[in-house]
Amino acid sequence: MNHLKVQAIKNLVTSQTGLDLNSRYKTDALVKARAICYKILRDECLMSYKYIGDNFGKNHATIIHACKEFKWMLQSDRSMERMYHTVLSLWKEEAQDYIELKPAELKKELKDLAEQNKMLNLSLINVQEQCEEIRRYTSKYSNIVNLIEGRNLPEQKLKEVETKLNHVLNGL
Repeated sequence: MNHLKVQAIKNLVTSQTGLDLNSRYKTDALVKARAICYKILRDECLMSYKYIGDNFGKNHATIIHACKEFKWMLQSDRSMERMYHTVLSLWKEEAQDYIELKPAELKKELKDLAEQNKMLNLSLINVQEQCEEIRRYTSKYSNIVNLIEGRNLPEQKLKEVETKLNHVLNGL
């Protein structure tokens, strides 16, 4: 799961900066973009320096140095600070998608989903039965409906037909 978090944060930074974080270059922009990743992975995801370094092809000491210097980097570059807060807020919106569930939690979630599925299937069966009942009524009275529709009666005449049908059916 952690490798997915690393990739997600890399993607967020890449989408915001347009930089390839896997590049071997050490331009100022790349160093700052990577530092944003390191900081979020360390502080928000609680990953070790070694794990972060392994995922970026860097030594753990590089990650430690970047994290120690991070606040000074932000103070000297306001655009980096804005970028960091933007990426951090985007990550916080996405982070819940990367929460690891324990087996017991997964079983409970699966059981709840199975119950919801049963209820939806029962609802579907009920709707299908209602549709079939409507089809039966439609076919039963289709001759009467076709007879009335075939005449193209004006609205007033339809009301008269309705009243007469009502009288016939109710025995008036």
